[in-house]
Amino acid sequence: MYTTGDPDVVVMEWSVAGTVVRTGSTYAMRYAAFVTFRSGEIATYREYWNPQVFLAAPDGQGF
Repeated sequence: MYTTGDPDVVVMEWSVAGTVVRTGSTYAMRYAAFVTFRSGEIATYREYWNPQVFLAAPDGQGF
């Protein structure tokens, strides 16, 4: 988690790795999210990930 110059904005980054049960193939994806808070509640949430990684999963059509 990263802070920004704006106390109402947070940037988060994480990754996921595992094995697809159906095929035994491995899967690894990185994610990033930008969250803006207003009055203690989430005002906006933007998440980014690479769809190419998902489409390249076991059978070329995602899971």
